Amino acid sequence: MSEIDIDELRSRFGRRLRIGFVGGGRDSVIGETHLAAMRVDGFFELYAGVFSIDPTVSAATARAEFIDANRVYGSFNEMAEKEAQREDGIEVVLIATPPHIHFEAAKAFLTRGIDVICEKPIAVNREQAVQLDDLARQHGRLFCLTHCYTGYPMVREARAMVRSGQLGKIRILEAELAAGDPGVSFEPENPADRHWRFRENIMGKGAILGEVASHAHHLLHYIYGEEISAVSAEMSTFVPRRAVYDNAYLTTRYAGGVRGRIWGSYIAAGNDHGLCFRIYGELGGLKWHQEDPEILWFKPIGGKAQRIARGYQDLSFWASRGSRFRPGHPEGYALAFANLYADFGCAMMARQLGLSHEQFYDALPNTRDGIVTMSLIEAAVASNDNDGHWTSIPKTSSASNT
Repeated sequence: MSEIDIDELRSRFGRRLRIGFVGGGRDSVIGETHLAAMRVDGFFELYAGVFSIDPTVSAATARAEFIDANRVYGSFNEMAEKEAQREDGIEVVLIATPPHIHFEAAKAFLTRGIDVICEKPIAVNREQAVQLDDLARQHGRLFCLTHCYTGYPMVREARAMVRSGQLGKIRILEAELAAGDPGVSFEPENPADRHWRFRENIMGKGAILGEVASHAHHLLHYIYGEEISAVSAEMSTFVPRRAVYDNAYLTTRYAGGVRGRIWGSYIAAGNDHGLCFRIYGELGGLKWHQEDPEILWFKPIGGKAQRIARGYQDLSFWASRGSRFRPGHPEGYALAFANLYADFGCAMMARQLGLSHEQFYDALPNTRDGIVTMSLIEAAVASNDNDGHWTSIPKTSSASNT
């Protein structure tokens, strides 16, 4: 398959892709990040939205983004129906709401022929994830799950190194996202003031596995490529008045004999973000930390540690394409996030032009990744409820008919 020139692709397409938002308004934690990321490379233009459950916030967001008042909607169902009927309707939608809304919102747009970019976790259970995978395939739609840390060039370099065999046979996979900032280390006195991620009715008592541990898990899955076959989990609640677990330890097994550990926490007091991974093979190991994302450390067994930095010419294809600036000029989180939008934008344009879009789409997290994560979450909750006994996880390949 020959590589498609991105400048030629954009020139042939001749315009920006029309995107709408569900959530992501001025009251959103992640909305500004999505706005910045989608605009970095100029693939998308915001045309419509229902930006908040608060109509006042939604209207204010639309005014700030110069959105036509006629394209600010009261619900995602209304938006999906009316935008699908317009000649200049949106071609893709971002869903940046709490997880319990993801399934119905994504379904509304997929079934009307609109591609989807969705915040993680993909849904509240595995069954919903499988249904979204089926819907995307049935309606021929593209779906990007924004596990944004896969956009870092050094994460993509780690993927290339592991899959090319530079570490030899993989033996151990470890990752963690252990935060401890004041906003999550304590519960407010009034339960009504709790953030939605700490409300049991959103994703159940094990919500930490979707909100925090899913990033750690997905990094390992993205880099290694194999699914976890069984898990032993211990989850705890340390903060008084908290209704959900706020710390999770997962010990994992893979079918090929690889072993792993995942730690997700809201109570690692003093940590800022805490996302990192360690991967060990028979020939050496890799280490990466999100708070120093420009650097990947490779230590071959018996040899000197190698500091691999973003921006140099000897990196893999995906790491090189994900870098915009020359070495010594840090890029950071927003541009890593933007790489997902750039790849998805290229995939959409290529497909609409009748060109092969797989070279852009294949490296993006999608509905299958969502199924893998939800499968792990449900097995981990079952294991924890059974005193940490090992619990098997069904393979994603058996999750749908395709």
